This record gives sequence, C-alpha cells and structure tokens, in this order.
Amino acid sequence: MTTDDVLHTLAPLLRARAESPPPDRGGLTPDTRLEQDLHMDSMTIVHVLEDIEESFDLTIPDERLADLYTVGDLVDIVRTAGTATQGRAA
Repeated sequence: MTTDDVLHTLAPLLRARAESPPPDRGGLTPDTRLEQDLHMDSMTIVHVLEDIEESFDLTIPDERLADLYTVGDLVDIVRTAGTATQGRAA
C-alpha cells in the first residue's frame, strides 16, 4: 500500500474523530499533527487506532503507541503492520 492509499483510507477515520477536522483529504498530510492540528487527546488517538485496526484488519503493538505524533506516524504504522501481516491466513 502506498502512502497515498493509506491517507485516502485514514482521512474519513481521522475526520470522524478530530475535534477540528480538515475540510477534506487535501487538508491531511503526513506532517499533520494529531494533537496540535486535529486537537485529539490521547483517548481519541486510542479510538483512532482501534478504527485503524478494524479498517485495515491489523493488530497494532502497544509499543508503537508511544511515538504517535503525526498522520505520517499513523501511515507508517499501517504500512509496517500491513507488511508484517502479509501472508497471514485470513
């Protein structure tokens, strides 16, 4: 999956949870900050991660949560977890 593919799928998830959502996908970039730009608190970010796990059929290891600051960090998690689960029986 490319960064653009992941952003396309993440955009509605983030808009649904963000206190100050960007007007459209074009407003989300890998540099968009979860707390400062989207006004998400830690609990909201946990809910976003749950949404991501469900949407992408992934399990995100708890140790990945400590370094989540931007949309790009979420994209990296999805791309990394997606590669780790490829070949796994569905």
